[in-house]
Amino acid sequence: MKSIHTPHASPADATPAVDQAPVLDKTLLACLDLYFDHLGDQKPHPIHEMVIQAIEPPLFRYALDKCQGNLSKTADLLGLSRNTLRKKLSLYQIKLES
Repeated sequence: MKSIHTPHASPADATPAVDQAPVLDKTLLACLDLYFDHLGDQKPHPIHEMVIQAIEPPLFRYALDKCQGNLSKTADLLGLSRNTLRKKLSLYQIKLES
């Protein structure tokens, strides 16, 4: 496996979210290694789309839960426009609880 360096804040400057970035990096790389290990002679799918489709739905559900279903707050938390968030929720068939 090739080593990929991604810059992170120093531990003194770290917030809990930044502290978790290396864990997320390692988890993603481990999952990609498993994917390629199991591929054999098959042609790989475009991995960017595959990773995005695996990560976005649980991320959106989590953010919606943290924002108690408020779309504007959720969009702000995710750094998306409200319209983009609505399109993504529709794409992944994520329903807002009434």
